[in-house]
Amino acid sequence: MQKEPLEIYPLHVSNSPTYKIIFVTHFKRQLKRLNKKDRLLKENLVKALEEFHPEHSGSVAIGRGVFKIRIQRSSSGKSGGYRVYLLLVYMKNFLIPVCIYPKNEKEVLTEDEVSDHIEEVKSELEFLY
Repeated sequence: MQKEPLEIYPLHVSNSPTYKIIFVTHFKRQLKRLNKKDRLLKENLVKALEEFHPEHSGSVAIGRGVFKIRIQRSSSGKSGGYRVYLLLVYMKNFLIPVCIYPKNEKEVLTEDEVSDHIEEVKSELEFLY
């Protein structure tokens, strides 16, 4: 199976470093599935990434450069929205969405589930490390 090319977007957020947002195939598949039910999801995701800051109260540090943020669902706000796990590669200023899921399907991911998602993403990003 041929891999899709990575999508890399420069993103400058005021009062924070310029991050390069990298969307890997692993994440894009999850987003595509959810976007069928919520047409504003991509818009809300971009807005959340633009507002992301590692020290912001809206992000939760999980450890090892992994952060958890909430994204509102267009019909129900943040309480019925999505969770997104992000990998921040400080040395290169990469911000990589790792996984996304509706909060009504699962409250939190286990450490093993997060690790599995990160390993999947890292395998797609080998040339960046």
